[in-house]
Amino acid sequence: MIRESVYHKVVPALVAAILLLGIALSPSLGADTLYKRMGGYDAIAGFVDTAFPRVAAHPELAHLFRGHARDSQLRQRQLIVDALCQATGGPCIYNGRPMKPVHAGLGITGAQWETFMGIISTAANERKFGDAEKREFLEVFAKRFRSDVVEKR
Repeated sequence: MIRESVYHKVVPALVAAILLLGIALSPSLGADTLYKRMGGYDAIAGFVDTAFPRVAAHPELAHLFRGHARDSQLRQRQLIVDALCQATGGPCIYNGRPMKPVHAGLGITGAQWETFMGIISTAANERKFGDAEKREFLEVFAKRFRSDVVEKR
């Protein structure tokens, strides 16, 4: 009888302590993520809808997007939203292929990357991301995606 009583008091206390410790150690729960500071899912989706049609229409980059059916374009858009959502600390899960094989063989140059980043930067300004958020967001592209996308320096 005593053992059962102690068990019912100690186990819930241990579970609560473990949960609190997990919350305290979780970096995304303790501080606002870039995802939250940018405005969440709607802000990222709006950004993609602003920036990526311009990327696909740019004379230096348009050849990379030719020949995709409307359905493929919509899937590609959703994958970009999910990748950016996940990369900025949001709740999305990118379930597409890794960036390197997706871009392998396209021969994307450093100059084309800079053109792309100019479009991205302009769209971030237009979407009114804060200066710190914009800087951090552009770093996501540079640190997470550039090395897997650019083949020719």
